[in-house]
Amino acid sequence: MTSEPRTRSHLPVFFIIFSFLLLLTVGGHPQSASGDTSQKDKGQVYQTPEVLRATTRLVVLDIVVKDSSGHPVKDLKASDFKVFEEGKEQKITDMSFHEPSSNLRTVSLHPKGVLTNVPEYRDNSCLNVILLDAINTDFSNRAYAQDMLIKYLNSQPTIQPTAVFALDGKLRLLHDFTTDTKVLKDVIAHYMPKDMLTHIDTVFAAASRYGVDGSFQTSDLGRVKTLSAMNYLAHALGGYHGRKNLIWVSDGFPIDVVPDPKTGSFGETDYSAAVEKVADALLTAQIAVYPIDAAGVGRGGNFDSHVTMSNMADRTGGRTFFNRNDIEVGVQTSIDDGSTYYTLEYYPQNKKWDDRFRRIKVEVSRPGVKLRYREGYYAVSPEASRRADLADVADDFSHAMDLNAPTSTAVLFEAALPASQRTQNKVVVNFAINPHTVSFETGTDGLQHATVNCVAWAYPEKGDPVRSEGGSTAALSPEVYKQVMSNYLPCQRTLELKPGRYTLRLGVLDRTTNLIGTLSTSLTVP
Repeated sequence: MTSEPRTRSHLPVFFIIFSFLLLLTVGGHPQSASGDTSQKDKGQVYQTPEVLRATTRLVVLDIVVKDSSGHPVKDLKASDFKVFEEGKEQKITDMSFHEPSSNLRTVSLHPKGVLTNVPEYRDNSCLNVILLDAINTDFSNRAYAQDMLIKYLNSQPTIQPTAVFALDGKLRLLHDFTTDTKVLKDVIAHYMPKDMLTHIDTVFAAASRYGVDGSFQTSDLGRVKTLSAMNYLAHALGGYHGRKNLIWVSDGFPIDVVPDPKTGSFGETDYSAAVEKVADALLTAQIAVYPIDAAGVGRGGNFDSHVTMSNMADRTGGRTFFNRNDIEVGVQTSIDDGSTYYTLEYYPQNKKWDDRFRRIKVEVSRPGVKLRYREGYYAVSPEASRRADLADVADDFSHAMDLNAPTSTAVLFEAALPASQRTQNKVVVNFAINPHTVSFETGTDGLQHATVNCVAWAYPEKGDPVRSEGGSTAALSPEVYKQVMSNYLPCQRTLELKPGRYTLRLGVLDRTTNLIGTLSTSLTVP
């Protein structure tokens, strides 16, 4: 389902600013406008929280604190917390407290105007994501889980912003974040898996105890698809501010295929390292995993398939709900549990980035309370994390441009399609990128440099999308840089389209940080 884009009503001002800045700042080619842009003397000039986390090693800890009765503790101060990394106390640079608000603010909508991917919700303590895992779930269990989710939504007149995804042959966005329980019920009730994978694909998988004791997916391809989906969710949801609760409804997720010795087969495929990398991506994106067993009570032999899900919950600060039939209670508890929490931030004292896992321990001065938080993180240097493989970056961006993908908000932008330029089947898209979500660096020429990719894909009702892609590089003098930072960083794409109806997917990629922004809208070419 394509989410409706947010719109704003300042269209004339948008184009005055856009036309002015386009002349001053950005060329439509990947080369720099001027000067030497060698990396050796570059330094960061301006960073928003999203850019900051992509270019520095800031550790963000979301901590759920409960008293002995299981109720949230809400009155702790920064001085009540101590954070230790590998046994050494760290200096806390920031602390905040979050709880659900009954007065959710949203970005003001307007029927016509400028499109934007600015997140719609404000002042919410967290975002919730329900993932219906059809790859790793038996058909009857999945249907039962959907019924229980509908039961839960029927009992909730209000809900924190929630999105619904499904995982079958690919990861699918069924509905973007909304507080409308009726809409969520409808999409869950009407969901049927598509492009399902073949269950058994190797002799070793056929011999697996997971294949014997459970009818869900046991193939290598199924594991790769699941891990890829989790990794993509981490990247896509990382652009949203604050904590995200990932409610993973599944029979289980075995990370290796170990044959039962009675079958006589001894092959093994281990995905432990891949799971660790995905877990770290979820940690970085402030995503807590809440696995819920779709099978409920009564199915034996599923302990091993729960191990991975339990580990991911423990490592990310979530909880598990296994061997119980009240799935709707698990969903409610997951949302309630993850919506009241503290956030602590610190910069590690140990500046040696050796790719090793660093364990975190949090203590509070108040006795009798229970804490739940991420176990730690991998000490990957900011520079190494930015030097992602080009193929991986291209794959992530291509996935983000898919119609099934959620709106990405790590790079914020506005866009408009001026009617006066929609002639001779040409559609001009003017991007106005929020410069505070793009990484600018100082070159040896004294200019401020940034490189972005602006992309417009038009999906027809049938067939492949029509694409317009290109890189734009800014090399700004201090005066122009100041003007851009108070307005927009412009970019422009042109599509040649035949008459018809399209879904337009727009995207921006910051080539320095590899952060992404996307949105979708409908388009009719007369």
